[in-house]
Amino acid sequence: MTHKTVKLSRRNFLETTAAGAAGVVLSSSTRSALGDSIRDVRGANGRINIGMIGPGERGSGLVRSLATLENVKIISICDIYEPNLKKGAQLAASQPKEFTDYRKIIEDKEVDAVVIATPLHLHHEMTLAALAAKKHVFVEKTLAYTPEQCDQMVKAAKANPSLVVQVGFQRHHYPIVRKVVQMAHEGAFGKVTHIRCNWHRNANWRRPVPQSTFDPRPWGYPDLEHLINWRMYKKYSQGLMAELGSHMMEVVNLIYSSMPAAVTGFGGIDYWKDGRETFDNVNVIYNYPGGQKAMFTSITTNVHYDQRIQIMGTEGTFDMNWNTGTYYREKAANAKDSGEKESTAPIQVEESLVITATGETMKRGPGESRGTQVGQGTQGRVDPTKLALQEFITCVREGKKSDVDFEAGRRAAYSILLANKAMEEGRVIKF
Repeated sequence: MTHKTVKLSRRNFLETTAAGAAGVVLSSSTRSALGDSIRDVRGANGRINIGMIGPGERGSGLVRSLATLENVKIISICDIYEPNLKKGAQLAASQPKEFTDYRKIIEDKEVDAVVIATPLHLHHEMTLAALAAKKHVFVEKTLAYTPEQCDQMVKAAKANPSLVVQVGFQRHHYPIVRKVVQMAHEGAFGKVTHIRCNWHRNANWRRPVPQSTFDPRPWGYPDLEHLINWRMYKKYSQGLMAELGSHMMEVVNLIYSSMPAAVTGFGGIDYWKDGRETFDNVNVIYNYPGGQKAMFTSITTNVHYDQRIQIMGTEGTFDMNWNTGTYYREKAANAKDSGEKESTAPIQVEESLVITATGETMKRGPGESRGTQVGQGTQGRVDPTKLALQEFITCVREGKKSDVDFEAGRRAAYSILLANKAMEEGRVIKF
C-alpha cells in the first residue's frame, strides 16, 4: 500500500480521526426539499409539541431524553398499561394529557410530532395513522413487522414529503459509528471483505411480570405475561434479529453501501424452555452483491464477547463496541509501505490505535498488548438516544431530511426479516 493508492493514508487517518469527529456529527442530517411548511409548524425556534405513544421500558428512555431538549414539550402520552402511563407522565415533567387510546393523540391538532415505542406489530398501524393526520413521526426500530408493511410505510412517507420520518436506530448516532463508516468508505481498512457482529448475553431476556388485576385482552394480549414479554411471542415480535440484530445490520449496510444479496442461518429455542416462541439464539450469514460477507450471532447463554463489531479489510481490522474501538494494521500492509518483501507468515497485529465514542484518537503505547483495556476519552460517554431525538427535532424545525428515514429503516428491516424467514424455513433467501 502506498499513500497514493488509498484515499485515507495512515498519517491522514491519525490526523483526521479526532478532528473529523465533530464534523461527522454535525453533518448527520442532510437538507432536503421538505418545504417551508415544516419551519412554519411552530417557527424555526418555536416549541415542538410531542405526543408519546408507548412509554414502556424503551419508551421511558425516550421520554427522559425528550424532556431535556430545548423548546420541546410532551403534551400528551399514551399507554394501555397504567404503571407505564403514570411513569411516563412523571418523567415528562410537563403535565401531559394521559390516554389509553393512541388515536386521541393522533387527533390532537396541537401535536406536531408523535414518538412511537410500542411492540413491533403496532408500528405499521400507528405510523400510517400519524402520517394521515399530518404528524411528523419518530418510530422505534425495527420499522415494521413484515416487508410488506415496510413498503407501505415508505410509500406513505413519500406521499407526505413535508413530514419528517425517522427510525429509532440510536446507535447510528454514536460518533464512533459515524467515524468508522467514514473510515471504511475512505479506504482506511483497504477493501472490507468480512464483518462479524455479535450481541451476546447470559440471561433469559425476560422482564418480571408483576401481580396485577389489569386485563390486557381487549388489546390483543391474552395475559400480562404476553404484554410485558411481548418480545418472546411471534404475534408481536420478530425476536433477537429485530430487537438486537437490526442495530448492527444497519451499520453493516452503511459500511457496504448496500443491502445483502442473500442470507441463510440457524436459530432455535435450544436452552430456555420457558414457553417462548422466538429464538433464544441465532447465527446468520449474509452475502453482499460484491461477494462481501457479514455474520451476526446473538446468544443468551454466554456474555463473554458481549456486543462487538469486527470490520476486516485487506489493510486492517477495526474491532469495536459502541463506546470504543481499536484499529489494527495488517503486517502485510506495513511491509508494502516500507518497501519490504511481504511476509508469507500468518498475518499478525503490527500496531494499533484507539477511537473512543467521542471520535478522539489515541495511539497505543509500545508496551501495551492487544488485549489492553482502553478507557473512555476525555469527553466521556455520549447519549445516543438524545442525539437521535435531537436530529429528529432539528429536522422538523429546519426542513431537513433525517439520514435514518424510512428508506434506511426499510433496508435494515429487510435484512433482519428475511434472515428470520431463512432460519425458519431452513434455506437461503435471496433479496
